[in-house]
Amino acid sequence: MPIKFGNYLGQKSMLRFITLRQRNLSVTRRFFIASVITGLLIFGTVSPIWATVDFSAYLPIAGTPVTPEYKFTKTVFIEYPNGGKIRDLLQDKNLTVSFTDNANNNTSIKDFMQQINSKIATERKSFAIMTNLEIEYKVVIGGDSKHASFDYSITLTPTMADYVLNKGGGDVPAVLDASWIVFNMRDPVTITTEQYGDLEINYPIGVIKSQLTYFYNVLKGTDAENALKQNTIDASPLYAQQPLDKWDSLFDPAYTLAETAGYGYKGQKVAVTTFASGISTIGGSFKVNNVDMDFSADTKYHLTTVERPSSGSINVEGHANPYFVQGEPAFSTTPQSVSNISNTTAQGLSTMTIYAMAGLAAVIAGGIFFWSNRKMKQSLHKRDESPTGPIQYEERKHWADRFNDDKKSTP
Repeated sequence: MPIKFGNYLGQKSMLRFITLRQRNLSVTRRFFIASVITGLLIFGTVSPIWATVDFSAYLPIAGTPVTPEYKFTKTVFIEYPNGGKIRDLLQDKNLTVSFTDNANNNTSIKDFMQQINSKIATERKSFAIMTNLEIEYKVVIGGDSKHASFDYSITLTPTMADYVLNKGGGDVPAVLDASWIVFNMRDPVTITTEQYGDLEINYPIGVIKSQLTYFYNVLKGTDAENALKQNTIDASPLYAQQPLDKWDSLFDPAYTLAETAGYGYKGQKVAVTTFASGISTIGGSFKVNNVDMDFSADTKYHLTTVERPSSGSINVEGHANPYFVQGEPAFSTTPQSVSNISNTTAQGLSTMTIYAMAGLAAVIAGGIFFWSNRKMKQSLHKRDESPTGPIQYEERKHWADRFNDDKKSTP
């Protein structure tokens, strides 16, 4: 039964008591952003192909409704080295199951949205609420003589409102709730579609059970069936393995909004702080939950699931810092940089450290160029002083001229 949010919203000011601590701030230059991002990628680890969840959002200080994006992906491989029924069913299989719909048009998606709202309110103690939800679901199934692959992709694009905890004003930072970003749907999620009927989208086994009935009958009761009942819609790793205050951050005072219709801007420059987390961070890579197992049906098969660590990117308008309200993550932010507030980037590295990194890279590049140029000049100088003398080149002639030369030399 959907939870009622009115009582929660009415008690908002009573439940949240906010105190802010100001820090010293120095503004970074936009010129160094590319260098910083490049440095993070260099120091990070190499990214595998598939992800658990990729999250991106833009949060304006005004608190207008926003449309963040969650993309949940997973890949499943089933190998059949001994042949068997599964190879007979999946060899040369080429199937795509996909749909796109939203809560305004589909009551089953609206029910799903209310389930997420209930989790956000009860588990995250957040007053933020989804007012609409779009789902883009796609599974690509392909098989050959050795194995079959199942590529799952679920993109959720909600419309979020009521995420401002304190509007702030002047030098007093606004506080934006960030606890709503994380939720975990452990139960089945069944969506009614025009093309496929009722389709369970949260578990990988759902589409197999619905669209590949004969294949499901082979898997039924095996260890592989249990392994494919792990839920896909899970954003909890975003905070579980790296708290918000450990995310890499970078303040850009000259950020330009390119597509600003949804935010009420007209292309003007605003200060933005970017927070990023994922595999290419200085703090190291996250753990993944991959499955690699044999299972038996009519013969012996092998199942592999491939994921990569979650990643997140949040652009917060203004000069923002991570903040916690009653233990839940939030952002404190001011429209522009404020004196007596310090800014650090890349998980605690100071702005001066970033300057030093960029400057060191420039010095190294200059040194390589100087050394290379000097070696080239030395090589040319040695060739001129060679005992054999300078290099002599043969005069080039058109091929037809050789016949004339031959006639002149004939007696």
